[in-house]
Amino acid sequence: MLYLLKNSFKIYCLTIILSCAAQGPPTGGPKDINGPVLKSITPSDGSTSIKKIDKIEIIFDELIDPLSVPAAVSIIPKMDFTVKTRSKKILILPEKTTLEKNTLYRIKLSKSIRDYRGNNMKSPINAVFTSSDKISICKISGKLKNINEKSDYTVALFDYPVTDSLRPELIIEADDSGNFEFNYLEPKNYVITALEGKLFNFDKQIRINRYGMISDDYLSLKNKDLIDDVEIFIDDPLEKIFIESIDIKNYKFGILNFSNGNKENYIIPFKNKLNQISYIVGDTIRINLEKENHLERYNIKEFKFILPEITDTIAPKIISQKLLNEKLNIEFSEPIKNSMEIDDLPILRILGFSEKDSIEMKYTFMDPFTITISNLDSINYIKLFQDNIKDLNDNILLDSITTISLNDIIEIDHNDEEIMKKGSIMGTVDYIGDGPIILNAKNIEKNLNFYTSTQNNTYEFNNLPSGKYVLWGYESINSIDSIRYFSGIWEPYKRSAKFTIYPDTIEVRARWTIDGIDMELK
Repeated sequence: MLYLLKNSFKIYCLTIILSCAAQGPPTGGPKDINGPVLKSITPSDGSTSIKKIDKIEIIFDELIDPLSVPAAVSIIPKMDFTVKTRSKKILILPEKTTLEKNTLYRIKLSKSIRDYRGNNMKSPINAVFTSSDKISICKISGKLKNINEKSDYTVALFDYPVTDSLRPELIIEADDSGNFEFNYLEPKNYVITALEGKLFNFDKQIRINRYGMISDDYLSLKNKDLIDDVEIFIDDPLEKIFIESIDIKNYKFGILNFSNGNKENYIIPFKNKLNQISYIVGDTIRINLEKENHLERYNIKEFKFILPEITDTIAPKIISQKLLNEKLNIEFSEPIKNSMEIDDLPILRILGFSEKDSIEMKYTFMDPFTITISNLDSINYIKLFQDNIKDLNDNILLDSITTISLNDIIEIDHNDEEIMKKGSIMGTVDYIGDGPIILNAKNIEKNLNFYTSTQNNTYEFNNLPSGKYVLWGYESINSIDSIRYFSGIWEPYKRSAKFTIYPDTIEVRARWTIDGIDMELK
């Protein structure tokens, strides 16, 4: 009897010790690469007539890392609550158990909830219950296209029409595959937008983050309960740049430094253009420029600076020489004087040499930095003479005589037969609408893009280099660049272009024509 009592006591102690052990994942077995999956939620999604609630219970298929939970849980409308994590269970405990009358509550759990192995959920959790005895069943669902697999995306629902002060009706996360769903919506008109990253202010963030918008003016749930075919194409940010600084080279020339890292040559204009009076040291110079991104034109913020005292002793130099369409383009490091002699002939002394003799070469200024020399027949090399080539501050070209051998310059040929002698893709686009459809075939291996447009709903790509391609088409509604996809503008509101993506990759081979690649654009 005493022996049994001793063993019973040992078993009891062992049970107490095991029950107090730290929670964690089991060791051994295959590597766990999947995040937690929802098993149940109480009250259930879509519950009605919930007057009082002391807890919301969410159960998963595996142990949850409690450190990942507090920041991942939110309730709309906002209420005070505490969160507890117990094994596979999350408990949300409202401080106020009596709910507001006729109010719909949304419980949101972010994909950032993870297991002990660090695997996040693949899909967010959005559950709804209401204190009312009725609930709307209207739903909008869809998919984001052209997403980065390593990025997270948020999707926002706005009331239509769009106004400057409009705030999102609802913001949710897309799942890892780009799927999203808004449920239990009021029967109204809506606009949907998507952003790479967390969405706070869509109008401002689209200048920095990749984004997308619906391709309809709006989505209406007034006469239907379900819209389940929304597709949103995620495209590049709609950047608006500004001038950060200017590097002054002399009193007539500087280099602008923009917010995106780009640089631009800037010739300082006359203070009084009519009388050709220049700015002097101490004058304030204001720069107002018009720029454009791939969708819109805009005026950048005015930049002003005080012209400093500067001594320019740096001579201009040649920075590039290019042959294009039997013309030689010579680019200089800074603007070159473009004055004329009294007899209205160019003053730059440029000679061309053939095997027999030399001739005075004719040239034109493409811009203040570049001259173009034509009539190159039988010319082997060209000489530019120093004393005639000066910058705006009269500094003479660095070399006394510069010789350019045309035989050493590779001509840029956009009609190279080796490039053009390739395969073809042909097909149709089923589209009811005005205007042409732009087709973009992208060579995956070489990262080359080729474009064509439809004629009577048919299209044809000729001379495509061999390789595998992805193909898609879209409405041509971009006034800035007619072949560029129009991803939508928020202010003033303009929908994105409708698009269609061919579901499979297409392999192009030399001298082969692939026909019957047909698509539908709704």
